[in-house]
Amino acid sequence: MEMQAEAAAGGPGGPDLRSDLPVVSFNQACEYFIDSLTGRSQQTRDAYYMDLLQFKLYLVRYRRHLIRRGDPERIERLEEELAKARGKLLDTRYTQRRHRLEVRSRAILDEFDLDLSQLTKEDIVGYFGYLESGKSLSRATLLRRLASLRRFIGLLVKEKYPVPAEVLEKLNDMDIRRERRLPIALEREEAQDFLRVVSKDPRDYAIVLVMLYMGLRISEVVRLNEDDFGPGTQGISFQGKGGKERYVPVHPVVLDAILKYKEVRPDAERDALGVPLFVSRHRRRIDPSTVRKLIKRYAKEALALDNQKRKKLSPHKLRHTFATLLLQGDVDIRYIQELLGHENLSTTEIYTTVRKADLERAIDRHPLGLEPAEQAAESRSPSR
Repeated sequence: MEMQAEAAAGGPGGPDLRSDLPVVSFNQACEYFIDSLTGRSQQTRDAYYMDLLQFKLYLVRYRRHLIRRGDPERIERLEEELAKARGKLLDTRYTQRRHRLEVRSRAILDEFDLDLSQLTKEDIVGYFGYLESGKSLSRATLLRRLASLRRFIGLLVKEKYPVPAEVLEKLNDMDIRRERRLPIALEREEAQDFLRVVSKDPRDYAIVLVMLYMGLRISEVVRLNEDDFGPGTQGISFQGKGGKERYVPVHPVVLDAILKYKEVRPDAERDALGVPLFVSRHRRRIDPSTVRKLIKRYAKEALALDNQKRKKLSPHKLRHTFATLLLQGDVDIRYIQELLGHENLSTTEIYTTVRKADLERAIDRHPLGLEPAEQAAESRSPSR
């Protein structure tokens, strides 16, 4: 494999630079890495790309000796644009306080390129320290960023790019403990109450049933097409994360709701994915943000939900509910793993975390079945 490395060029100096190594362009290496993700969904490729852009942003801002293209004086402008976008990488226009603002943080970052041959393990440690303390990211996000960098640098090392081996060694040695908090999920009665509230709208009712009875990701829900469901449909195959295909049966309740929705569904034109099943008010494929908003709206009306669930209910929480209810119904965890499309069983095992309510129910069902002393005394006392 021919290395996409440039001849060493002049640029801002820095401490302990290894001038004997050819320059490894971050931009070219990133392009090569994304192209190597064959068989992966566009959503997965985009997620990897955004993770690498965040790493690049950190290096441009705080490891300037790695810059090999771009004017360091433009970093001040980059900081200004990031402040406008509240730290996000954007290249768009949006309204804030009734004023039109043009945000160009992403475009300015694109002006820069970095030399990965000069990367050190200290840069890696500094990046994750910044993410954990400066950005206050969740453990799940930190784990994803670490996995993305491991795969990126691992590919470069495998393809003989002159990236220091210590960088990959440091990435492989890093240990970010996963949070074992139980995902927020609805109890059976809460889910039934939520469905009762949603049932007044055929489209929204069908969407929620699909999530609660099939455990689909929101990206999979909005990609459903009209011809995916017919009177005899028994199941659907999905291509999930990592290009892995899985089969999910369609419950009769779900099929009935979808067929009833199709009777009143407005016509919509075919798009790049086909003729959409779930259609917006504008007669286009429904957007994930619309689904999130409608779930938030209905959650406020569901009286059986506590305040935390009303505030935090989301499409992914309904997916958690699907898995949790199946597990409570004694479905084998391996089947749940398959239905959710989890590559590793450890991902599914988070649903097996014991809850306080489960412990209390277990004690209530103690096989000895003895009664409290007061109740026992009452039962022994002669009736009058």
